[in-house]
Amino acid sequence: MVIFVNYDSPTSREVLGYLKTKQIKQEDVANFLGIGRTTLNRKLNGASEFKISEIKQIHDQFNVPFEKFFKDIN
Repeated sequence: MVIFVNYDSPTSREVLGYLKTKQIKQEDVANFLGIGRTTLNRKLNGASEFKISEIKQIHDQFNVPFEKFFKDIN
């Protein structure tokens, strides 16, 4: 299963804002996931999809709350 995170959505802004607030570099997240920084950026900007496993890995390693990814889902 894949999840779209649209850059213009409150969800995307929440994730990006959280990373910035915690001073977590996109490069560090990308390296941890084993993907390029450009690929991560595309996912964060909604041009590509996150896998559920990637969201879980980001949550587990960087403590990004799941709610930051799923805020718009009722």
